[in-house]
Amino acid sequence: MLNRFATYLILLTSLTFIQVLLTPNLFAEEAYWEYTFRPGDSIWKLAKTHTTSVKNWLEIQKINHIAQSSDRQIQPGTRIKIPVRMLKVQPAPAVVTSTSAGVMLIHPDNTRTTLATYNKLVSGDTIITLDKQFVGLRFADGSTLNILPNSSVSMDRLSQHAQTGMLDTQLRVQNGSIDTQVNKQQPGNRYEIITPSAVTAVRGTQFRVSSDKKAITRTEVTRGIVAVSAEDSQQKVGSGYGVIAEKGKPVSKPVKLLEPPALAFSPAQTLNWQALNNARAYRYQIANDDDFKQIIQSAQTSGLSVNLASMEAGNYFVRLRGIDNNGLEGLNAQLAITIKAIAIEAEDEPIWPAFIPATIFLIGL
Repeated sequence: MLNRFATYLILLTSLTFIQVLLTPNLFAEEAYWEYTFRPGDSIWKLAKTHTTSVKNWLEIQKINHIAQSSDRQIQPGTRIKIPVRMLKVQPAPAVVTSTSAGVMLIHPDNTRTTLATYNKLVSGDTIITLDKQFVGLRFADGSTLNILPNSSVSMDRLSQHAQTGMLDTQLRVQNGSIDTQVNKQQPGNRYEIITPSAVTAVRGTQFRVSSDKKAITRTEVTRGIVAVSAEDSQQKVGSGYGVIAEKGKPVSKPVKLLEPPALAFSPAQTLNWQALNNARAYRYQIANDDDFKQIIQSAQTSGLSVNLASMEAGNYFVRLRGIDNNGLEGLNAQLAITIKAIAIEAEDEPIWPAFIPATIFLIGL
C-alpha cells in the first residue's frame, strides 16, 4: 500500500512539473505604467492618446476593476494602471554598468536610494555623485556614458516608440561633467544632452559635456560631429574642436582642442608628460578597461607628473589631456600601465645581550 502511494505521489509531482513547463509566462510579472486622472479624462480617451489601439480601453477597465458605467465618474487624482505592452511610447531603461559605493539615486517620486550595479534607470531618475565617485551607464541602443565626480545628471527621457522602434534619449546635466560615446543613431532616434545654458544633439559620436556653477557649458568632441544650440544660435562642432555656451549668450565659435601630450610611465611608477603650449592644467583618468567605461580616478593637476605607486597592484589604463585657458579639455593620450606591489623589507630584530634582563632584574631589586 505504501509503495503504491509513493508511486502515485511521484506521478502527481511529475505531472505538476510538466504543467509548469507548458504553462506560458507562469512566473512573468506584468509591467504597468501608472497614470493619475485629470478633469475630463476617461478610459477611452487614455487608450486613444497613450496606447497603440483605442480598443485597449476594455482591458484597462478590467485590470483596474472599473465598471463601464463608472468610467466618466472617476475622480481626478485617481491612479490607474496601464500595461506597458500597450503604450505607444514604452520605457527604454538605462543600465548601470559600474558605480562607486554610496552614489545617490533620486527617483521620480523623490525617494532616495543607493545606486547599485545592474540597476535600471527610467525617465525622471537623477544620479548625484560626490568627490571621487563615478558611474557608468549603458543605454538601450548600446551607447555608454560616464558620470564624473561632483555631478548631477537626470534621465529626462528614456523611451522607445512601440510602432516605429525609435529611441528617445534625453539627459540633463545640472552640474558636473560627463563623458559619452554614442553609437550611430538609426533614422528617427534622438540623443540629447541638456545643460542650463545649451543643448547638445548627436547622431553618433564621442564627446564630453560639462556645466559649472556659473552655468557655463563646455562641449568637446573627440569623434564625429555634434550640434550645440543656445539662445537661438547653433554651432556644428567637428572632431578635435570644442565650444563654450554661457547662459544668455550665443554659442562660441569652435576652438581647436589641445593635442594629446607625450605620455610615459617610469619604473618608479610615475606618470610623466611633456608640457603643452597653452595648457594651464592637465586631467588624468585611470580605468580598469581600455574603453574607460569603468573609471576609478579622475583628477586635475598643474604639474607634469603623478606618482601612482600608492595604487593597488594590477593592470590599468591611463589617459591624459591638457586643459586650455578657456577650460576646454583636449584630446587624450592613452597608455596601458602595470602597478607593481611595493616590496616591504622586514627589519632585523635587535639582538640584546643575554645579561641585560638579569641586570634589569637586579636593578628592580
